[in-house]
Amino acid sequence: MDFWKFEDLIRSSTLYFPRADKLKDPFGEEDMFEGRPSPGNAQRRSKSDEAFNQLYRIDDRGTADYPEVHRTVVVISCWHRDTRETFEMWRLYTKSADSVVITSSGRALRKFLPQELMKHGVSYKPPDFPRTQFTHNSLFFYKPDRYRFEREFRVLRSPNEDESFYRDDPKDWFRRVPIKPKKIIHRIITHPDAGRETKLKVEELLRTYLPCRRREDSGLEL
Repeated sequence: MDFWKFEDLIRSSTLYFPRADKLKDPFGEEDMFEGRPSPGNAQRRSKSDEAFNQLYRIDDRGTADYPEVHRTVVVISCWHRDTRETFEMWRLYTKSADSVVITSSGRALRKFLPQELMKHGVSYKPPDFPRTQFTHNSLFFYKPDRYRFEREFRVLRSPNEDESFYRDDPKDWFRRVPIKPKKIIHRIITHPDAGRETKLKVEELLRTYLPCRRREDSGLEL
């Protein structure tokens, strides 16, 4: 993440969850797939959906617009599953060398984030693969197979019963979830090309807000 995002996370002790329909495509394309059926769904149901509909005799006519509405009230935090830094993630998800990567673990995210949040890995499938839809959030855990390099682990928050979203209000383009940084953040690594100024800024933030952690240099050379 860019340094300013890291600074915001540390100072606020919150994770920023953008709305599903506001997620940015790393290749600069318009989002066409988050929380939506795939082209394959227009041809057939997934095997799971077929069995589910037959078992419970569900009439799903008239529900075609539901995914579009649901995209505007679901917020998501995206993580990369790996034990090492990768060139692609640095290149696509940071704008400059003034950036960092933070690491955590699946166990920490499951244990120390609120239990009502959904936490699961993303499944990468070709466009003609029908996405299972029999739960209202299942579509958000699919992405096209060209994004397989992301190896994404998602944390998803559905709206509360009494919560309102105004689609065009920037205040409702995201939500923040309080965290305990020392429980969630295990390592902080600066960009491979980070300069002295960036490293000092990170170290100052850690001294003030997270003294139990130390900044690390990247193990890559870009």
